[in-house]
Amino acid sequence: MRSHDRVNSATANVTSVTFAVAVVLVMLGLPVGASAQVLRGTARIVGDDRPLNQARVMALLRDGRAVGSTVTDDIGRFQFRVNAGGQPFAISITRIGMEPTLSDEITLGAADTLEVDFSVIETGIRTDTVRVKATPSLNEVRLAEARRRGWRVFPPADVEQLRERANSFEDLLRSSGYPGFVVPGRRDDCIRSTRYNRCLTIVLDGTPLGGSYPNINPRDVHFFALLGKTEAAVQFGDRAPWGALVIYTRARGDR
Repeated sequence: MRSHDRVNSATANVTSVTFAVAVVLVMLGLPVGASAQVLRGTARIVGDDRPLNQARVMALLRDGRAVGSTVTDDIGRFQFRVNAGGQPFAISITRIGMEPTLSDEITLGAADTLEVDFSVIETGIRTDTVRVKATPSLNEVRLAEARRRGWRVFPPADVEQLRERANSFEDLLRSSGYPGFVVPGRRDDCIRSTRYNRCLTIVLDGTPLGGSYPNINPRDVHFFALLGKTEAAVQFGDRAPWGALVIYTRARGDR
């Protein structure tokens, strides 16, 4: 496919979210034997065309595993590599306090770039009878809910003491001294339960991820909690068979 070839997709229909997707597939100018799948584009709010900044964009396989993710910049732009291995994936875009969106399935060639423009309706998440948006109070709502459920929480005050000195998310976890999990030395390995010596499921802002842990900025972490096998099964079913490490990032008003 030449770089000027274009393919237009139909508008994707998403529950409670309108999300217009304009797709362009472009072969990258890579040397023989090299390949990369790249997802890039812009996210904006429907109606006033405001950029959707600080939103997490992820490529998810059918089993929920994340095969690439990033965060939109101040003008709503994003770009990251996708490692789907030829499998179909969906695009998820979320921001704390807003309902997540999910596209229809997409399949990319080994060296394709997908250009996506999102138009997202700004819909707040409803938690019980409380309607919340991305405000500082969201931090307290999530922390109170975690404690109500009896989760083993590493609290925000302790995270705050460590996160500014941590060079990476792994550093933050190791320096916490929190028992119950082991952080591997290699990024392609997983965080393991010390009780079962099996991979913990990483849950980021309520979304279970698959594979190795994501590249999270330690300064974005508000608190985290370790869930045992039974707790994780109750909360996330068979997506967290050996327990879960639940991480919540800071709401925009708390940054």
